[in-house]
Amino acid sequence: MTSHRVVVVPGLRRLGSLAINDWLAITIGGTIFTWRALTDAELEHELEHVRQWHRHGPLFPAVYLTESLRTRRAGKRWYHDNRFEHDARKAASRLERR
Repeated sequence: MTSHRVVVVPGLRRLGSLAINDWLAITIGGTIFTWRALTDAELEHELEHVRQWHRHGPLFPAVYLTESLRTRRAGKRWYHDNRFEHDARKAASRLERR
């Protein structure tokens, strides 16, 4: 099991929507910040980001940004087509299929 904590701050919804319209949470290290309670599948998505942080350490933000830029240069969507987001969606869908 991945060590994590979830922090729910309803006011984050408005702040985060300045960057991404339909955002739900952001994971920094082992902490998941969200503006509402998460479903099991949503939590699994964020837990994949916790695992990514553990794999890449403090360089993860730079690695994620680099992947977003690479994705954008390839003519794809910087967020949705980012491989880290793809892997997180895949983790969530595995949970939903159980």
